[in-house]
Amino acid sequence: MSVKYRLVKKKNLGKDQAEVPEKMYAQPVYMELVSFESLLDEIVEAGIPTNQVKGVIDRMNYLIRKHLDAGRRVQFGEFGNFRYGVGSTGSATDEEFDPEMIKTPRIVFSPGSLLRKAKQDAKFERFAFVVSGSGSTGGGEEERPGEL
Repeated sequence: MSVKYRLVKKKNLGKDQAEVPEKMYAQPVYMELVSFESLLDEIVEAGIPTNQVKGVIDRMNYLIRKHLDAGRRVQFGEFGNFRYGVGSTGSATDEEFDPEMIKTPRIVFSPGSLLRKAKQDAKFERFAFVVSGSGSTGGGEEERPGEL
């Protein structure tokens, strides 16, 4: 299997932007969303009841949030680690800094060894758009996943 991509034209932010104002960049094409229910079904194939799997996942969500709120990093086995990432606007001095200057934190996920290996082993294939039409002149429209 390979990750599908398409090329999109974007503004060139590199050092050569004066000579080449726009460049083509790769953008992933996601074929479909694997639903939570589908993942549950796949886990159930291993012999674990759905309600137990959902119960464990719900509890992990609660515990990850609890520990993040307490300022801890959370290791989730071989899956990876979670932590808060925080940024703020700056102040000239310590005294001028106000906690209101802190922006909403983001949750940072650092993948574990299996997911890091998946990144390293990723293969890429250019996505070929399918042109549909009824045989008339004037061509057809491109079909793009996720677009109506």
